[in-house]
Amino acid sequence: MGGWQSVFNRLSDYLDPEGSAATVTVIGDPRSSYCRTVRMALEEKGVAYTLWPDAPHSAAVLEHNPFGRIPILCDGPIEFYETRAIVGYIDAAFDGPSLLAQWGPTAHARCEQWISLINCHAYDAMVKRYVLQYVFPKGEGGQPDRAVIDAAVPEIDSHLAVFDAAYGDRDYLVGTSLSMADLFLAPILAAVGRFAEGAALLEKRPNVRRGQRVMRERPSFIATQPVLERSGA
Repeated sequence: MGGWQSVFNRLSDYLDPEGSAATVTVIGDPRSSYCRTVRMALEEKGVAYTLWPDAPHSAAVLEHNPFGRIPILCDGPIEFYETRAIVGYIDAAFDGPSLLAQWGPTAHARCEQWISLINCHAYDAMVKRYVLQYVFPKGEGGQPDRAVIDAAVPEIDSHLAVFDAAYGDRDYLVGTSLSMADLFLAPILAAVGRFAEGAALLEKRPNVRRGQRVMRERPSFIATQPVLERSGA
């Protein structure tokens, strides 16, 4: 089915001046790091798409994902949720450079290792317990919850140390070119670096900073830049 969908996408691009934007839709909040990962993947593959901004657990989102989470990818009659599945589909269904490490099974597995670590560990500390405390503060008096932030910061530091070692002298997490792992990490670190503690932690990790400079220069990163405002600012 995926192969036929790829043929359909190319035919749609040929027949319809709107191209795949007529059939490919991303549903989600553009400020979401996972939503940005999906959009960056589409940009890297050269796939036109329509962004449908919506919040988690909205009525429209629940129609596509019974768990109410974003992002969601709609490609004609096909729908996916869960970011890793979405990015895997984008990589397989569309032409363009591969988003998986291309140097054999070891590099492929390493890419999956970093994606799993980001999803299972880094996202919780860096986004849920740090960035979102500033963006949607729920502490006393509508302020960020300092106890939650202070507990997250040491974990973020330890995660950044692991990523710094992983980069070594390379610009990417795996091998010498972009992989899915970089698409998962870059939006998260961009958000972390907007706040004082995160910026200070990143300053300690030169390899991470170098890798993120490379990512910030990519057209996919520039095209998906969200407006991330502090609540009440």
